[in-house]
Amino acid sequence: MSKRHAADPPVFRVLALDGGGIRGIFTASFLSTTEQLTRGRIADYFDLIVGTSTGGIIALAIALGIPARRVLDLYIDAGPRIFRHPCRARMLLRPKYRNDELARVLWQVFGDRTLNDTIVPVCIPSYELTSSYPRIWKDDHVVDSPDGGRTPAWQVALATSSAPIYFPGVTVGHGDSHVDGGLYANNPSLIGLTEAVRYFGQPLDQVRILSVGAGERAERIPFEQARRMGVWHWKTALYEHMLIAQARSAHEITRRLLSPDRYLRINLPLEHPYPFDDFDAAKTLIEPGAQSARSAFLEMRSTFLFAPATIGRAQKAAAARSASPKRASG
Repeated sequence: MSKRHAADPPVFRVLALDGGGIRGIFTASFLSTTEQLTRGRIADYFDLIVGTSTGGIIALAIALGIPARRVLDLYIDAGPRIFRHPCRARMLLRPKYRNDELARVLWQVFGDRTLNDTIVPVCIPSYELTSSYPRIWKDDHVVDSPDGGRTPAWQVALATSSAPIYFPGVTVGHGDSHVDGGLYANNPSLIGLTEAVRYFGQPLDQVRILSVGAGERAERIPFEQARRMGVWHWKTALYEHMLIAQARSAHEITRRLLSPDRYLRINLPLEHPYPFDDFDAAKTLIEPGAQSARSAFLEMRSTFLFAPATIGRAQKAAAARSASPKRASG
């Protein structure tokens, strides 16, 4: 990627974090090492942070100013508790896990903070089942945006990470029903790109995206096996392939819309499929995440980490000032 110069116009920087279950350990390790190398908060270098599922949890934590190292420690500490006691005998009739522990952990991390408490604008996808329509949760960084900014961060984090098969759906508002945003945006790069252009008014050639995956390798299914597969075998294989297909599609579209010097994708090709709930396997991703950050640091420093970001914060502050009289009068 080309280096920036003082006379260059300001750029709009987006951090996009994929879903991937407990494999979010890779993402958290990558961001933790990046913060160690920059000796500061990675949130300070981005105008917008978007994240889906486990990436949504991490995105909200980073956007609220929580150090990435604490996020990594949280995954290591809470992972075994969240993914214990699977209901294997009832998987055809019930989710594999209850979400009580996940909800408790999210509340401990985020408390009563809302999306509007983020220091940088955010977009967090979930899928609303009663209307069969995607939902993108945002702080109120746009004047007259739908009132989602006062939604508790822990509830949005639970909604975006409620992966079908693994966790039950959740209710955030009256009468709604949310599941994992990965059903349509496991790689949320296009959501970040659309938000930057449509709602922040950024020219396409001024947008830069750092997209971070959580490792990928679906089960390889040759034709002779695929032609014999039924419901039982497809139950998890279909979900994994659907998420990877969506993520790669978003990647291919984004890299065609943005030139190579404005889009960087960080991901890890796995040696074999890692289940979304396999904590012991996911622990092996800590060092690859750290190594990915070290390897890409010089490129990231010249493209994303060269100076604090200001555009997103300025618009967020302006929207808050504009909305304050309306809220006071209401």
